[in-house]
Amino acid sequence: MKKIIFILTGLLINTLVFSQTSTPVKSPLAKIKLSNGQKIVVESVITIEANLGMGMDLNSSSSSENTLDVKNSTTNSYTISNTLTKLKVNMNMMGQPTNYDSEKKEDNNADMAKTFDEKLNKPVDIIIDNNTGLALTDNKKIKNKDTDEENPMQGLLNMFSESSDEGVVSGAFGLIPIGKKTGDSWSDTTIEKEIKTIRSYTLRSITANEALIQLDAVTTAVNKIDMQGMQIEFKSNTKTTGEMTTDILTGQVKKKNTTSDITGSFQLMGQDMPITAKAISASTYK
Repeated sequence: MKKIIFILTGLLINTLVFSQTSTPVKSPLAKIKLSNGQKIVVESVITIEANLGMGMDLNSSSSSENTLDVKNSTTNSYTISNTLTKLKVNMNMMGQPTNYDSEKKEDNNADMAKTFDEKLNKPVDIIIDNNTGLALTDNKKIKNKDTDEENPMQGLLNMFSESSDEGVVSGAFGLIPIGKKTGDSWSDTTIEKEIKTIRSYTLRSITANEALIQLDAVTTAVNKIDMQGMQIEFKSNTKTTGEMTTDILTGQVKKKNTTSDITGSFQLMGQDMPITAKAISASTYK
């Protein structure tokens, strides 16, 4: 049952993280402007409250810090290294507290330490298109097929460290399409496996070099996994609202705040169990 709870929570959180990640706005003319050697520090705080059915309640709060290092540039791209440098987690699942602090390792939960210690302070290079901020290469690691069974905490990694390396880097940039003025809106759609997200953006205001953009997104997802011959199906609908402030001269995001509400269900052994959750995320980019 413990493994089922962890894997189910991982599916839930992966959906929340995917819906909160802001896809960079594509622009045919404007470009991201960075300098080689430039560093961007990303500080994020996430709180989550979820009811997974059958009396399984989850409450968590976490804070993380990533350093983005601009290593190289070409006419059309930048190579940016992402390093997770700090992570603190406080989680309570079914009345059982679990904690992790990268700066106080002697007190950490063993399962969390096994997962998170391997991720810390290991830079990963990501190449992005300077017209969009989107990653041009796939840096995903090869996953051991037995990972979830050997270490069920692995499925919770994205819950506390914001997103994939590609997502962290791409999420630091947002370009406003050429010609947009205050009050104008635009949208985009992304589909990854069985997760579809439709996002809309509205340019609320421009003050000096900073633009305030309203974010709205709807994500629908269907995930199926097979664990020891038992199939789990997870369906969800997530509505996300928020705001981000971006530098119109460089394309760099300054801060981003989102709130996501999720409703859904998972089917286990022929029974449908309802799920509800709320996630609040706040990030700054310095």
